[in-house]
Amino acid sequence: MAFFKDVSFRNAGSDLVGFLRTPGRHSPWLFLAACVPTAIIMYTFYLDSITKATPPPREIIYIESWPATRSLEETKAAIAERQKLKDEMRAREKEAYKAFGRAVGMDVDKIEREAQSAQAANKTVAAPASAGAGQ
Repeated sequence: MAFFKDVSFRNAGSDLVGFLRTPGRHSPWLFLAACVPTAIIMYTFYLDSITKATPPPREIIYIESWPATRSLEETKAAIAERQKLKDEMRAREKEAYKAFGRAVGMDVDKIEREAQSAQAANKTVAAPASAGAGQ
């Protein structure tokens, strides 16, 4: 590096010692008070970089498995139970969004009526098109 070709750390150290030995209004304690916090901050950054450089531990994900003797009825019952839980969760989420909409001053009932009428219109438009597709 061309920047450090003219720098000599030994000469810089001897210049510092020579400056501190000269009589004047400077104090070695002031120099120490300026260097110690800087050294502590640099050491803290060093320790922080060491701890951030270690990768996080692996996350183990367990997969649910079923016995090989599981019957079709048991499978359908498990699927129906899971679907019921999902429907309940969606209903709670929908109610939460409605409550939030009411809290911010929206007319949630009007929005829901408009959405239902738009869905009904889409179904009536899609029904004749799908009926004619099979011919």
